[in-house]
Amino acid sequence: MSISLVMRDPAMMPARMAELFGRLSLAFDIANDAPYGKAVRSVVLAVELGRLAGANGQQLRDTYWLSLFAYLGCTGFGHEESAGDDRSVRSTMPMVGIEDPFASLLGMRDTSIQLAQIVGAGPRIVSALGELCERWDGRGVPACLSGEALSLPIRLHQIAHAVEIAHDRRGRAGAAALVRKRAGGQFDPRLCKVLLDDQAGLFAAIEDPNILDRFLGLEPKPVAWADERRMDDIARALAIFADLKCPAFLGHSTGVAALAERAAQQMDLGMEDTRALRWAGLLHDIGRLGVPNAIWMRPGPLDWAQWERVRLHAHYTERILSPIAALAAVTEIAVAAHERVDGSGYHQRRSGRALAPAARLLAAADIAHAMSEERPHRPALDAAEIARELVAGVRDGRLDATAVDAVLASLGMETRAEPRSLNGLSGREVDVSRLLARGKTNQEIADLLGISVRTVHNHVQHIFDKLGVHSRSGAAIWLMDHDFVN
Repeated sequence: MSISLVMRDPAMMPARMAELFGRLSLAFDIANDAPYGKAVRSVVLAVELGRLAGANGQQLRDTYWLSLFAYLGCTGFGHEESAGDDRSVRSTMPMVGIEDPFASLLGMRDTSIQLAQIVGAGPRIVSALGELCERWDGRGVPACLSGEALSLPIRLHQIAHAVEIAHDRRGRAGAAALVRKRAGGQFDPRLCKVLLDDQAGLFAAIEDPNILDRFLGLEPKPVAWADERRMDDIARALAIFADLKCPAFLGHSTGVAALAERAAQQMDLGMEDTRALRWAGLLHDIGRLGVPNAIWMRPGPLDWAQWERVRLHAHYTERILSPIAALAAVTEIAVAAHERVDGSGYHQRRSGRALAPAARLLAAADIAHAMSEERPHRPALDAAEIARELVAGVRDGRLDATAVDAVLASLGMETRAEPRSLNGLSGREVDVSRLLARGKTNQEIADLLGISVRTVHNHVQHIFDKLGVHSRSGAAIWLMDHDFVN
């Protein structure tokens, strides 16, 4: 069960796999309505218990990665619980144990396996994930494996996963009681004895206030690194992980990323900006994990409280991605996916020049692709309707005309967005107003534009009349307010 390694390449943008997944595990915690840090604490407990139980280096390495990748399956049965709060259901399941061959549990197992394969888990880890719903006593699913027929890493993960939750909710005594109760049933009795014999040290490990540092320090050597190709795989897997939570969004993030990347070619974005845009498209809605499916699947209008929950998902996206230094450029674009040029979006209400071209493009691509998808409250829109809505967004000042044009062109549509009103300013008057706003004299403007001073004077008077201002500063404020400085 070895994870495939990508060695560090200084020509790329390498990221340490453990740090990347350790920080991204916040998404797993949010999806499960678990206390932040739950996933990394479970890994720490599993590996530390494995050390005490005499696991060898390969087994510890496999335990480390399996315990992380197991959480990739936690959205695999979100639809089955969409009538209520699917997150709270997942958060309580480990406390009651795995007793019956529910289809939802097999969905969790299948999801973990498939997404682990996408991110590059080796065959041993994938094989062990197939045992995710088995039990020591043979009453699990789907193969009814028992005893040491279960791999050691999966046995360690099973104990660590449930015990960490019990420890958080019931303290040390409650966690120890859970181990005693399930020893020989769901859990390996030998591992239970090891845990109980050294429970003070193990519980102290997961109570470490610097748990992420402890988690990173436990990664068995050699350290795994991710290059651009692996980062692509990880971003794609997490997009699927997020979209799988709710049937209404199936394929949304991957579709947005593909559309945004095609539109980027229309705008001649550079290679690095396009790569960041692609990853941002894949990850922009990962914060949806923090909103119950009952809200996403509601067929009627949302009330004020439900809308607040929806708007919070952009905040969750920021919290998940922002601590990851390797994704700084990606995060800047992704968290702005629901912002609008006029400041009417969410969650930061950014506007104008505060939104990079790639962010404006992602917003337009997200809207266009979403309109092509059926939702519980409306049918999918056809191409003409999508074009009309996008153009209306430009006319209303919510969307960027250049970005919308790029999206429409990438969709093969001839419709084009009209640029926002310049209050009647001609192209030359825009040039003059920009230089005027920057404090240039009439003579300096004339020299820079190759026109006479008298012509500049006439342009300035026309500019003042059209904008309804009487000074350079008035013109400057209008330009900044309407995002025409550059």
